[in-house]
Amino acid sequence: MNRFFTVIASAILLPGWLFAEEGTIISNDVPLKFTDEGEGPAVVMLHAFGGSSVLWENNGLMPLDGFRTITFDARGHGESGIPNDAGAYGTELVDDIVRVMDARGVNEAHIVGYSMGAETALKLTTEYPGRILSLVIAGSGWSGDEEAQFYGFLSGALKSSATFGDFMAAMPQDEDVTEEEMLAGFAMLQAHGITPEQRAEPLAATAGAMGELIGLSHDTLAGISVPVLGLAGETDEERDNVEHLADAIPNFTFVMIPESDHLSAPLAPLFTETVISFLRNCP
Repeated sequence: MNRFFTVIASAILLPGWLFAEEGTIISNDVPLKFTDEGEGPAVVMLHAFGGSSVLWENNGLMPLDGFRTITFDARGHGESGIPNDAGAYGTELVDDIVRVMDARGVNEAHIVGYSMGAETALKLTTEYPGRILSLVIAGSGWSGDEEAQFYGFLSGALKSSATFGDFMAAMPQDEDVTEEEMLAGFAMLQAHGITPEQRAEPLAATAGAMGELIGLSHDTLAGISVPVLGLAGETDEERDNVEHLADAIPNFTFVMIPESDHLSAPLAPLFTETVISFLRNCP
């Protein structure tokens, strides 16, 4: 009997983040793998193209003390469903976020997005402004025609490959890259949840429909009234697009992650520290 009460008392005193819930939510016939843990204001985290929600565990943002953190693998990625038709992507990525929030009983949330996740978060905020408490836009920002053309190129290149590994092997190799640098690059990809064996076809479909999310107008972005934090690595080619958001969004702050590129920036301690500080100081 004493042991029984000891177990119950210990459970009551355990921090809330230990009681994580994992499962699957069906979003317009597509299963989405999610994790929901912690207590407090909700934070929904959106990973990058080709990756998965393991990014947020690897960079230390999940679990996040004092917040309820929800992550999920985007359709076509990770352990979620992988429809091949491009019509199953595009704005469906935005609606998936709302469906996950609804399924988990979350009316309002802070949104943290990296790369594709950042582009999706911006579109989400313009479509569902009443559901958003704040935004972290990192690794991508005000994407336009150039980025749309790149996504189109990426989609075409992926269609000719069976797996992401095949796609990478077909890309031109820099002869100056050392074996050590190559291994470090593979480690960065793995930290994002990008694996060589994942199927290329759903990734091609994802990239092919990204034009539905990007190319937002100045006036549309100017209507975003919540606090927005922008982050990008010092050498990230997307850095200018993130900084450029300051020209449209009124309540915008930019932080550069020194000595970091697109893959390494979200894994830098400064990235995690800055996001945590921003969320804790949001009204």
